[in-house]
Amino acid sequence: MTTQFRRPRRLLSVGLIPVAGLVAAACSSSPSSSATSTTTSASTANTPATTAAAAADVTTAKVGNLGSVLTNSQGQVLYSFTNSAGASVACSSSCLAVWPAATVPAGTTTPTGSSGVGTLGITTLNHVRQITVNNLALYTYAGDSAPDVANGNNLVSFGGTWRVVKAVS
Repeated sequence: MTTQFRRPRRLLSVGLIPVAGLVAAACSSSPSSSATSTTTSASTANTPATTAAAAADVTTAKVGNLGSVLTNSQGQVLYSFTNSAGASVACSSSCLAVWPAATVPAGTTTPTGSSGVGTLGITTLNHVRQITVNNLALYTYAGDSAPDVANGNNLVSFGGTWRVVKAVS
């Protein structure tokens, strides 16, 4: 006599619905309806931090044959995420696991930057305070194995193209 066990399929299918929704949301090419974008821009040549603990530094570094690009204070290369027309694309949910947002601590009103960085600001999307440069949100790439490595340059994923952000002359 053999006893057969039936696996409850209903639980599996119900469990996948939220995951499918997250994947669909991550691949959208526009910010979600819960997004609020409030950008505060300021020129960053020698701009002081608002508090000692809120230093969200953006610097420049020479990276391979890319020349001088923007990096965070840990030396990680910073990327922008745009569609084929060059407009900013929102990265959320599973996208952020691969492309973490360059963020600032609560209370920071203006991120700091070295010469050649450009105009920095902050945008708020889904309660995350993210650094922007020239109104483009900045991200790092989980596939960069070390500081000053740019493995994510020109990758197409999550509905847009990822590019290193070049320093301004």
